[in-house]
Amino acid sequence: MLARRSLIPIVLLVGATVVVMSCRDASPVGLAGLTPAGTPTFHGRSDDGDDGDDGDDGEPSDTTGDGEAGEDSLVACRPLPYDSVTQTIGPQGGEIEVGRNWLIVPRGALRAPVTITAVAPSDTVAMIRFQPAGLRFQATALLVATYDNCRVPKAVTPRIALVSNAFAVIEFLASGESMLSPHFQKGHKGSPRRVVGQLQHFSNYAVAW
Repeated sequence: MLARRSLIPIVLLVGATVVVMSCRDASPVGLAGLTPAGTPTFHGRSDDGDDGDDGDDGEPSDTTGDGEAGEDSLVACRPLPYDSVTQTIGPQGGEIEVGRNWLIVPRGALRAPVTITAVAPSDTVAMIRFQPAGLRFQATALLVATYDNCRVPKAVTPRIALVSNAFAVIEFLASGESMLSPHFQKGHKGSPRRVVGQLQHFSNYAVAW
């Protein structure tokens, strides 16, 4: 009887120790514990609040205002009314005016009469489209584009660019300013904000820098 009473405190002490050990968290805070699906989940976070994203801060970058070298961009313009002109030009050459732009085809550039359609869309870029697509000239034609309604950074020089349907600059046309005839220049003195490009074939063109 005496032996049984002396064992009671020992049994109670062992039971309490087992209960305390079973209540402890076996996974240290901040270490990965596995979810039922087996995916590691982290319970801690870094002291500096870094979310692990090493990307940029989301601030917009200025790629047009300063006219940095190596960055091609179409000029931003106030939309003008839509204009479309269809005219036939033959081996003798001729001119087509569409909107505030001119196509100058020299004599001998075409072997036979061709019906040409020039379109100046009403858009926020200074673009000119020509049909038939892919028409090639035997002699260099000139495209004169004005940009009086456009904003151009002071540090850049506008040029005419061959562009894709998605308005991406493919290449720039060689300047044709020195090839303009005195007759044309005399009749268009009121358009100082213009750019002239040498045209070898038809496509989409726009004023860019």
